[in-house]
Amino acid sequence: MLPFRIPVIRKSFKRYAMKTKTNDHPNRQPVPEERVVVLMSDMVQYSQRTSAMSPEELKDFIIDYHQTLRSIVDTVENQPVEIEPSAGDGSLIVFKQRFGEDDAMICTRAVQTATKIAYAITDERIPPTRMGIFLGTLIEAELCGKIAKFSTCFAVANRLEELCGHFGTTMLMDREVARNQTMDQQYLVSVGKFSLTSVLHPMNTFTIYRPGVHTCPWDIDEKMLLEFIRMKNEAMDLFSGNLLLGILPDFPTVRNKLIDAQTFFIDLTGREDLSISRILEYIRETPHPASDFNTRGMKLMEKKRDTLGDRLFHLSKQLLKAMNHDIYHTLVVDTAWEHFFKLEWHKKGTVIIQIGDEPDGIYYLDTGRAKTYNNNSELLSTMEEGAIFGEMAYFGDGRKRTATVIADSDVVVRRISTKDFSKLPVIIEIFRKIAEARKNEIKQMDSNSSI
Repeated sequence: MLPFRIPVIRKSFKRYAMKTKTNDHPNRQPVPEERVVVLMSDMVQYSQRTSAMSPEELKDFIIDYHQTLRSIVDTVENQPVEIEPSAGDGSLIVFKQRFGEDDAMICTRAVQTATKIAYAITDERIPPTRMGIFLGTLIEAELCGKIAKFSTCFAVANRLEELCGHFGTTMLMDREVARNQTMDQQYLVSVGKFSLTSVLHPMNTFTIYRPGVHTCPWDIDEKMLLEFIRMKNEAMDLFSGNLLLGILPDFPTVRNKLIDAQTFFIDLTGREDLSISRILEYIRETPHPASDFNTRGMKLMEKKRDTLGDRLFHLSKQLLKAMNHDIYHTLVVDTAWEHFFKLEWHKKGTVIIQIGDEPDGIYYLDTGRAKTYNNNSELLSTMEEGAIFGEMAYFGDGRKRTATVIADSDVVVRRISTKDFSKLPVIIEIFRKIAEARKNEIKQMDSNSSI
């Protein structure tokens, strides 16, 4: 199943709004805004790591962790910078703008520091830690006798940090931070375009892939790594689209390019790139961009779409007739079989199945509409979303296609090949029962037409 819901936020970095109208508060002067980059960090699996520790052990562990972080962050070249421990395993790091410094310089300082923290993780000097990085503004004012920071950046950086786990990255930054990098631009990797509650616009997010960071080993072939980054970024450009350049999201092409990039990465590192897997999962469950995808991207905070098994369960009357415990368990509980159904996109007018051909799989109509025709090009039926077709060739006489199927609109289908469904006894039985039910329907129709 697709975990597109973001975890509950454990920290309370809330968005603050500070009124500065002097007519509301005659004794309060407007507070000047500062340009900052906020880096929110959080240790991975903190509770599990510390659950068996004594208070003394926990104290030493936390102090050592934060001292190591501070030694990386609080350096002369990073000034002005502030780092504040929070909730034990978290830190709020604020990179403030120097006099005469532009956004590019402050963003580069922040990402270079995040990369040094990532190296410390790889070297096991600190436990795995996630980082969210966001560019914005901040004001400071006195609150209860102390100087407090007020910024909308905190909430966004916190959510970016949380999403690191979902996409398998050590750091996530928004597009403004990424485009303002003056160093290591060649290592910037696009992760995804998505919407978050409390953020008015979709976020295009990026991370850094380089030797020793994330799942890239120190001895990785750097030339090959840069080729992977090129492949992935090219695919993600087509995923996110660019209205200003007239580039619309192209999921079929994205899927093929990401599969190639994933294969390349596995050959290079011996493991999958999780962020690619997440996008492929999203395309598998949402093969057509939603009507508001250009403005919102992936809606990670909303309820995910039903699985293919759920939709088959609800939409197919043949499956309901065939239902038993084994089938229910296969369709709804253990849905690994869904991965055998490969996405295919067909334009209106495309012949999906040609009568008389040898069967090459069984189809599920995911979106769109298709029509079936006999040898005389007479219309037999119109199929809507949720229909299953192509099974008759396997359970009828002659092992040939018994009808022509033509896309009546742009459609997305999911096809399971002959080789793959032959490995799944329960799925074979489902298709067998569907074929039997269709045969009975055809016999009934023939009987009625002869009366």
